[in-house]
Amino acid sequence: MKLNEIFEKDITRPIDGVIKADDTTHLQVEVEEYVLTNETEKALSQLLEAYTSSTTDNGVWISGFFGSGKSHLLKMLAHLLGDVDGQEFRRDQVTASFAEKTEDHLLKGSLKKAASIPAKSILFNIDQLADVAGSDKTDAILKVFVKVFNIARGYYGLQPHVARFERDLDTKGLLQQFRATYQEIAGIPWEDGRDLDVLEEANVAKAFAQVTNATGASPENILEKYRDSYSVSVEEFAEEVVAWLDKQPSGSRLNFFVDEVGQFIGGDTKLMLNLQTIAESLNSKAKGRSWILVTSQEAMDKVIGDPTKTLAMDFSKIQARFATKVALTSADVEEVIRKRLLEKNAAGSAGLAAVYSSQSGHFKTIFDFVGGRTYPNYSSEDRFVETYPFVNYQFPLFQSALVGLSENNAFTGRHQAVGERSMLGVVQQVAKEMVGAEIGELASFDRLFSGIRDTVQSLAKRAIDIAEDRLPDQDSDVTKLAVRLLKALFLVKYVKDFKATARNLAVLVYDRFGLDPSALNKNVKDALALLEAQTYIQRNGDVYEYLTNEEQEIEAKIKQADLDSSEIGRRLFDLLSQDVVKSNKFTYKSGQNYAFGYKIDESTHGPQQLLTVHFLTPEYAHDLTTIRAHSTGLDEVRVVLPDADAGLFADLRLLLKTEKYVKQAANASSTPVQQRILAAKSQQNFDRKRELVERFKTAVGKATLIVYAADVTSKSEAADQHVFDGLAALIAKAFPQLNTLGGKIFTESDITKFVQPADQGLVTVDSTLTEAAKDVYNVGVSMKVKTGQSVTVKTIVDQFEGKPYGWDRTSILAVIAYLFGDSQITIEHNGNLLKRSEVPGLLKNSQQLTNLKVGIQKTFDDAKVTAFRKFVQDFFDEAATPAAPLELARFGADKLKTQVEKLREARAAYPYPFMATLDPAIALLESVVGKADEWYLTDFDQEDELRETKDDVLDPILAFLSGQQRTIYDKVAKFLADADDNLTFLPKGAADDLRARLGDLNVFRSNKITQLQSAADSLREQIDSVVKDEQVKSADSIEQRRIQLQQTAEFLEAPEVAQARALDRVDAVIQGIWAEQRIAKLQLGATNFQTVTFPSLIAELASARPVTVGGAASPEPGTEPVGTDDGPPAPPAKPTVHISKINVGGKFVLASDADVDEYVDELRAALHAAVAEGKRVTR
Repeated sequence: MKLNEIFEKDITRPIDGVIKADDTTHLQVEVEEYVLTNETEKALSQLLEAYTSSTTDNGVWISGFFGSGKSHLLKMLAHLLGDVDGQEFRRDQVTASFAEKTEDHLLKGSLKKAASIPAKSILFNIDQLADVAGSDKTDAILKVFVKVFNIARGYYGLQPHVARFERDLDTKGLLQQFRATYQEIAGIPWEDGRDLDVLEEANVAKAFAQVTNATGASPENILEKYRDSYSVSVEEFAEEVVAWLDKQPSGSRLNFFVDEVGQFIGGDTKLMLNLQTIAESLNSKAKGRSWILVTSQEAMDKVIGDPTKTLAMDFSKIQARFATKVALTSADVEEVIRKRLLEKNAAGSAGLAAVYSSQSGHFKTIFDFVGGRTYPNYSSEDRFVETYPFVNYQFPLFQSALVGLSENNAFTGRHQAVGERSMLGVVQQVAKEMVGAEIGELASFDRLFSGIRDTVQSLAKRAIDIAEDRLPDQDSDVTKLAVRLLKALFLVKYVKDFKATARNLAVLVYDRFGLDPSALNKNVKDALALLEAQTYIQRNGDVYEYLTNEEQEIEAKIKQADLDSSEIGRRLFDLLSQDVVKSNKFTYKSGQNYAFGYKIDESTHGPQQLLTVHFLTPEYAHDLTTIRAHSTGLDEVRVVLPDADAGLFADLRLLLKTEKYVKQAANASSTPVQQRILAAKSQQNFDRKRELVERFKTAVGKATLIVYAADVTSKSEAADQHVFDGLAALIAKAFPQLNTLGGKIFTESDITKFVQPADQGLVTVDSTLTEAAKDVYNVGVSMKVKTGQSVTVKTIVDQFEGKPYGWDRTSILAVIAYLFGDSQITIEHNGNLLKRSEVPGLLKNSQQLTNLKVGIQKTFDDAKVTAFRKFVQDFFDEAATPAAPLELARFGADKLKTQVEKLREARAAYPYPFMATLDPAIALLESVVGKADEWYLTDFDQEDELRETKDDVLDPILAFLSGQQRTIYDKVAKFLADADDNLTFLPKGAADDLRARLGDLNVFRSNKITQLQSAADSLREQIDSVVKDEQVKSADSIEQRRIQLQQTAEFLEAPEVAQARALDRVDAVIQGIWAEQRIAKLQLGATNFQTVTFPSLIAELASARPVTVGGAASPEPGTEPVGTDDGPPAPPAKPTVHISKINVGGKFVLASDADVDEYVDELRAALHAAVAEGKRVTR
């Protein structure tokens, strides 16, 4: 049975795949063949419910991708909801036809109710009618609405000012009369004359004058004046719509049906705002009597490119004005195609049922895709019959293909896609091409290309055009299949969720039941290889991609890029080390880490180690047998990669070539298209690398492992574990002495612990440690020392890290620490034997291992060692001493050196006379300091003399210096120094005993410090007694003067304040006397009070005494005479002097009565002279 015999309707009948809004000639066919899908039926029911009941909503937004049938639905709605000018298939007939398409009684009722509402429908494609050539697009949508409204009213649509002229005439009822009058005057119909616009001004003026009965001259330039004054606003347009509706029968509506409004708006914010304003104005003014129904792409961001967030928000505001929304999906498209085009007759259904019965078991294998998005298969026999010769996956995949091609400007014209070729049209074209095919043949996916070929830009499909003519061996099946695959790859090029592998591409070109899938897969791979070789396509791993003309040029340049073997080797090393094995260390079962290096086909890469992982690629020159033989004696795991993935290394080269070309091209000028392609190449290379990593992991996981000419079995196919299994086998064979450690791994904390002697209980010694220590001592130390070789920690580490031991460094250092702690070896650093405390830090410092010299511990006379240990313990009061002889010697030597330094410091620091006693002791100690460590264990014999010195000199002096005795001595010495002034007032020799005791060279011995303290206390008592007597004498003298002061006229006549101040001064002087401890100061204090302080007090009291000036009392002036307005100023104050300050002549020695009389006369004369001079004299 032929395919043309299975369809219910003639598959070749004329079906316009693109619904045109202004075409009414095929309306009946379009209505009758319209398929009311389940989803569309629901949407229509909701729409009609809103339309027939709402009085405020006035917007419907119909969305759907290319070819989803939104334009067809919009046209049906226009004829269902109103009368359309020029329609031959009446509105009631459209309603009746739709009522027959549904079983839903509610929908039937809504259709009837909608039909009862009188309405006029204005249906148009806004993209066709808009004039957006100018830069100002602010009111572009409004102008289209005004245009179609003018046309619907019978006015001129091309020139709005002419339409305004017609409207004004119509409003006055003169339009028809004007038309007739104009034709009489001009000789042509008005419809032709208005096209000429201002050229017909004269005839227009005459006709206008006649119909308006104008007198006088005819008006001039009427149309020009209308044109110059013409303006339009959204509000005015809405008011005109309302005015027109008010003239229609009650309940009438005027509805606008706008196709592809979203596509027209794109990202233009001004157009968005224009549409939004029109919808709002009609809604507010017409009150539900004027609806706007529009269509748009479902995802506007994919139509307009990459909108900013602001644009997306603006667009959503527009959609918010449309309360009713209808969304059409690919399921609607498929249902329409099945019911309208692919419906089968009885014979066809029966024949296809038989095909289904025999083939359905293979459908999953034949039509299911591997990887990427899941696409639908035939779900049942009914679906198979309804869809045949197409497959269910083709509809959503083809729709995605069209969207992708449109987004990437593959179609001609502005936003072309299925706008020119609907999916229905494409499917019918393919079905027409297959009318002569037998049942069992399928419409493979590549056939769909023919349905859009004419609308694809020539550059985009250039590769297909060339391939059809230039591929080699044009008549061969492989070449023919290659062309088909190229078409399929073109279609899915921009379908992001489709994985174009050879397996999935075989599904796309499967064109008849009964094909051998294996043979088809092989042919597909051969055809793809041909296309790749000719640079029509590119392969990224197992995914293929169609190349556009520009992409082909870049791909060809990539393939021509030069690579050398070192670049490939370096990248392969990076992949293997960083992404596949991902390590250069392996942890053995014991927990020990082993570093390893890398080699690839005999070339080293990265740092090399004792162990090596050697990868051998399929490009290596030798076979497996030779590879095994060559591995003998080599400390490496040979990882022989299988040759199963033939394109693996070709893809690795492509990765490198692409990187190199993209990097070079980035520095050169390029077009935006080339930049986009380069960016895509970079992304593809990123994906290619990720895919290569997985392929190399697979290859390594299946590689043959060879160690010492023998194959190694691994149970794991995980790449890293597979290699590690080989390393484990290599380690077991390369390091037979590894078991000496008993599977233990020592840590750095063990190093610190093991340097301590075992007898201290910090180290638990087991056979493992002792056996390992024997090997290190015998092989690493003893044998070499005996043969005169220099042994360092580094040489031991290197030896035992290598074959046949393979120990880890930390464990080796721990064993060395144990040997040191057990006093079997010595360690020197820069010529100095190390103490236990110094060893751990240096062993842990890898930079110092070369500087640590290892020797065998010497043996010494036990008696000598014991004697020196006893000396150290006694002399330094140290109970704990090192067990090892040399450590003991070092310990004692350090203690002696420290003691000498301590004594030297004390000798210099303390000036005590007895410190000279230390000099012999220091000299004795110096004689035993600075010797070689061994000297203390062989030649040291001063222990008795040192013990005697310690007991007789060192301990007493050090006890004195560190105890209370030194404090007492220092206080006594200070007391004697402070009392030096007072000693002259004591009997001669009063302090001699104390001075003698301070200078005693044995003052630190016995109870001499106590005796010193007693002597000091006795002297202090003597001094205190004399001081007390002098204090009493001075205080009494001053008290007598206080009494005398209070009896003077100056005191008695002075104000109380001055009296109190004078007495306070006397008290202060007396307090100073009682506080003073120096006898000389006490004596001087009483004299000074009599001769200086007392006269000054008299003077101060006198100056404070009131005086009479001009009959009034006034304070006595101080140093300045003070006058008043009533008399002369007061006299100046008299100076006051002590009588001892009066200079008296005569003899200094009075020896007779005459001498006395003479002196008295002289004194009297001197006193009279002082008084005469205005002085006061105190005595």
